[in-house]
Amino acid sequence: MKSLKKTMGLVLLAVMLAAVLTACSGKKASDYNKEGMKYYDNGDYDRAEEYLKKATDMDKGNKTFTQNYAMIMIQQSKLDMAIDLFTSTLSTKDSKSAKKNNKYAYRGLGMAYMKKKDYAKAIENFDLALGIDIVPEWNTDIKYYKANAALLSGNTDLALQMYTEILESDPENGDAYEARAKINYEKGFYASAVNDYNNALLYKEKAFEIYIGLAASCLKTDHQKEADEALFNASLLDIKSDMDKFYLGVVHYYQKKYSSAKPEMQYALKNGIEDACFYLAEMEMMDENYDKAKEYFERYLGRASVESPAVCNDLACCCIYDKDYEKAMEWIEKGLSNGTSGVTRDLKKNEIVCLEQMGKLQDAKAKLETFVLEYPEDEAAKLELEYLGTRTYTQAK
Repeated sequence: MKSLKKTMGLVLLAVMLAAVLTACSGKKASDYNKEGMKYYDNGDYDRAEEYLKKATDMDKGNKTFTQNYAMIMIQQSKLDMAIDLFTSTLSTKDSKSAKKNNKYAYRGLGMAYMKKKDYAKAIENFDLALGIDIVPEWNTDIKYYKANAALLSGNTDLALQMYTEILESDPENGDAYEARAKINYEKGFYASAVNDYNNALLYKEKAFEIYIGLAASCLKTDHQKEADEALFNASLLDIKSDMDKFYLGVVHYYQKKYSSAKPEMQYALKNGIEDACFYLAEMEMMDENYDKAKEYFERYLGRASVESPAVCNDLACCCIYDKDYEKAMEWIEKGLSNGTSGVTRDLKKNEIVCLEQMGKLQDAKAKLETFVLEYPEDEAAKLELEYLGTRTYTQAK
């Protein structure tokens, strides 16, 4: 019993000592919050978490401290805790301060759900934030997040809408022009992509990505001179990093300097730049090394949140060259499932090729009839339809 009393006395002494030390430090919750946010801004998330937790523990009713703590939870990938913290700060009051608080909370919830890859919930919360009619200066930032969530979910139409809305309120936003240009290119709106890339060059610092995107878009619209000019301007940019070396390799790829591009891409891949897989795959296709091309394409797709229709089409082509028509059909189906893109026409053509080669001629003819209606300018398709119409056949199973 004596020993127990002694132990309890020591514990009580330790508690009292901690309280005295805390009091002596003179730090308030606001001090811990301020220091925590400094660590946050400097990227020291472990120290930020430590200090922001102290702030919220000392002043549990302070919504600002709680939301700051929730933000660091997102950075630390403690997403369920972040969601609980942001949710706890939501208010039913109708005051301006409550609305501002709720807008920030919904934005934070959207970010947490986006990191959890629950893009529908992310977009839902971003919409709730945008629906609050105060602090309009936050709307551009929230729309960027919403556009990113839409892209990650494969909804390019919604992402395009968001960037257009951003540009309507801020017509000199170079980042939004560049982001919209990339989507326009992916969807096959090449003339719009050219315009957006040119505007991006007007309103933001010149960069490899913009010049390369502009060149690729110009090539799709048969403007070779403008493409060559963009690539030349890109080649003049300073090389400051391995990423810059990768982009120079992309420039050489589009300039058809493959003897330079290939080792540059191999160097980039060795240094962790996985996007090099795409260009290496394209060059392997040119050399008719289809197995190697497929390997690079599949590695490239493995790191993407949404399977690129263009890459799916390239993989289908590799399979067609290898006479693996069933596998080609799988890639075609994946490519078409992601909506209209710049390669939708090619995917549908390759689908018809596969059906013919698999002996499914009735199916091929039906697809070709629809194709001709969609693309009446395609004379080769019309001729193929006439040819199929003259054949008598038994449908393969």
